[in-house]
Amino acid sequence: MSGPAVKNTTMKIMHIASGDKWAGAEVQVWTLCAELVKQGHQVSAILLNPGRLAEQLAKAGVITTVLSENQFNFTKLLKKIKLELRRTQPDVVHTHRQKENILGSLANRLTINTKCFRTVHGAPEFAPSAKQRVQITLDRYCGRYLQHGVISVADELTQKLTKMYPASHIHTIANGISAEAVQQDAASQQVNALPTNVRHIGFVGRIEPVKRVDLFLQTAKLLLSENKHKVHFHLFGDGRLKPDFEQWVQAENLEQHITFYGHTDSIRGWIKQMDMLLMPSDHEGLPMTALESLALGTPMVAHATGGLVPLLNAAHCDGLVSNHTAQAYANKVNQMLSSPGQVVLPGEYDAAHNAQNILALYRR
Repeated sequence: MSGPAVKNTTMKIMHIASGDKWAGAEVQVWTLCAELVKQGHQVSAILLNPGRLAEQLAKAGVITTVLSENQFNFTKLLKKIKLELRRTQPDVVHTHRQKENILGSLANRLTINTKCFRTVHGAPEFAPSAKQRVQITLDRYCGRYLQHGVISVADELTQKLTKMYPASHIHTIANGISAEAVQQDAASQQVNALPTNVRHIGFVGRIEPVKRVDLFLQTAKLLLSENKHKVHFHLFGDGRLKPDFEQWVQAENLEQHITFYGHTDSIRGWIKQMDMLLMPSDHEGLPMTALESLALGTPMVAHATGGLVPLLNAAHCDGLVSNHTAQAYANKVNQMLSSPGQVVLPGEYDAAHNAQNILALYRR
């Protein structure tokens, strides 16, 4: 998205997020806030959980306040966020995720009533319970009536959001990342060197149903049985399905070819060592892992869904798979292993470009 020319004035910007984990949405919040600080803006953040996001934001120069949702109920959180907004008087309030959207937009409307936006980082992954449906209804009300705009990270996600909000209320702005920062981070991380006589294929993400680790493992089994390339498969991430998949690998006698690492804070160092990442998710917005992979020159094979389609096309990475089956992924992996190409992060996915588009929206 490109907006009209805007004055380069300093802004006071408040982000409100959960911070309970360190995944794609959290990496994007950190990347955006760090870039806004770099561009001279006063950025503050309210997080509902301590953790790595709080630490990274503070290191980046973001004034960070943690209001623990384990310590305060909804009413107390709302009161404390209202106090923070009155104290800091931001020009913009920007929220992420349902609970934070509701708290942030209500607190803003009840106090300073300034510009208020949200980012939707991806489509829902689970069927909601009755209690969750109430929260979803309230969340959509806040997005439609209490916030000035909804930021979508991919065109496919934007189409889904038009069922909930007027099209004029939705603004498509792709995530961004600093390739230089990613490369420096990867070089600084201490990870074990992998054998060079083997091709290494990685999965990075939460081990949950939507990520389709079952397809990743079925693809691995096919590739190992074909024996066209000497390959090893690496899975980085945690999730409720991890024990089940570990048992499956043992039952198939594939332990020497497939390694589970769990969560790691050195993921960029590992991605740099991969010959390829495989991302067979049912759906995605615009995963930060994909941006990190391209920034590190690691090709991807991925389901042709969401923001992955324009990203990999712009990167000239011939890794998109439309036929969502293990055999189709195995065919594409074989093709790319036989004819590896070079990939780079397209300029339109740079962190500075992303921040400028979001600033244009704030000011417009």
